[in-house]
Amino acid sequence: MAIKHSLEADTEYVQNKKTVTEFSSSNSIASCENTKDEYKNSITNTEVQQSEYTESINPNSDFNTKNANTLQDSIQDTKKDEITLEKNIDSIEVPNKVESIPLPNTTAVSVPSIQKNNTNTSQLTGYEFFNSILKSSKLFLAPMVDQSELAWRILSRKYGAQVCFTPMFHAKMFSNKENRGYFNEMWQTNEQDRPLIVQFCANDPEHFLEAAKLVEDHADAVDINLGCPQHIAKRGKYGAFLMDEWDLIYKIVNTASKNLKIPVTAKIRVYKDLDKTIEYAKMLERAGAKILTVHGRLAEQKGHKTGLVDWSKIKAIKESVNIPVISNGGILYREDVLSCLKETKADGVMVAETSLYNPIIFDNSLSADESIPPSNNSCVNGLVKNFDIANEYLDIIKGGVETKISYVRSHLFKIFKPSLPNYPDLRSELAASKSIEDFSNVVDKLKLAMQPEIESSKFDPYNIEIDEFGYKIIPHWYCQPSIRKEYNKVTSSGDKPLGRNVVNAE
Repeated sequence: MAIKHSLEADTEYVQNKKTVTEFSSSNSIASCENTKDEYKNSITNTEVQQSEYTESINPNSDFNTKNANTLQDSIQDTKKDEITLEKNIDSIEVPNKVESIPLPNTTAVSVPSIQKNNTNTSQLTGYEFFNSILKSSKLFLAPMVDQSELAWRILSRKYGAQVCFTPMFHAKMFSNKENRGYFNEMWQTNEQDRPLIVQFCANDPEHFLEAAKLVEDHADAVDINLGCPQHIAKRGKYGAFLMDEWDLIYKIVNTASKNLKIPVTAKIRVYKDLDKTIEYAKMLERAGAKILTVHGRLAEQKGHKTGLVDWSKIKAIKESVNIPVISNGGILYREDVLSCLKETKADGVMVAETSLYNPIIFDNSLSADESIPPSNNSCVNGLVKNFDIANEYLDIIKGGVETKISYVRSHLFKIFKPSLPNYPDLRSELAASKSIEDFSNVVDKLKLAMQPEIESSKFDPYNIEIDEFGYKIIPHWYCQPSIRKEYNKVTSSGDKPLGRNVVNAE
């Protein structure tokens, strides 16, 4: 679902509220219901965005403390607006001849320029699909809500991502025949966007199947999200909050695998108990899943409790099933990809959060030979300047890939996270930007502001120092993973920090 900054949502709400009052009763009911759904989604996602937005600001800054408070106030205001909007909807008089109201187009919208899949690949075994369609790929870009959109997938593919997932889509909303707005807004791809796997969250077999049917002509597989640990997933009863409902999960996967012409895959988390984890994976294989992506953390390991990644459980799953297994979690630097493949014996590695802060994480990741040229001349030993990456991303959008402003802002805040505390005025300008031109101007200003420090720096990208916890010491103007160093303040035994390869950003 689309994340909207609260102030943008408030502005759009006022405009929509005015429209509500102007509509006649003969044509307003469907539109108002759609608007109400939009703002329920906006409220939910603004709450999700709050933690991300406050993470990008300096808590010691008066400006940013005010920003955080404003964001919280806006969430409450938007909730009040939603209640008011609902009252407006309920007060509309329904005409006697409801059947005369024109219904929205219920035909699935496809992209004419994209050739449809002509081959039924659903009957391939997991490894037949992995080897022939996915070309035995090792590097996977994770499904990330409002983050792995088409423009970001294009950028990631440029730097070595071999298979990309879409953001997670809500299956029921995606397949809603009476309101195609969500589908039209979310579904975006092109000829170069392959191999592509589309991820849905669902708690109903028919909803998952209906949503998957809408994309099977333009994707290589569909994935069921069984790993999302966030509160929004708990409220919606999907993701990791289905982990105790094996019968339902089996039906969702099995129904789709029997009725689609492309394979079904699943992204899961692990249990505390290893035997239960293995049985869970085997159940999904029996249900018809052709690939399992395994995040090596428990469902409760999130936020400040993110904690350890257990690669040993991923290895155990790999040794227990007869379908490809993709490892997820524990990747901070490109050399971690090789370490993960070696330790887990997985068929591939999926990178999520780290790729948002450093999209060249995939670049040259599978080679220990530094003489192999990187995919972009601006890369030096796996490092690239953040303003160069930001401009590449913006150039993709300028080239005609339509992208929501809220997505762009979120990406730029992550790319520039190490630098923004040094430039509070430009951080404020970035937060206030409302167009691609605005963003480009801020990026240019950040680049100019960094030049004196870059020119005077003694940093050697081929001789990177390591801190006491095992993390690389990298100047702020380079893309780099976001490290949750607060975890290093606590210890497992009380006598030493947990440190690198035990706790990290993924």
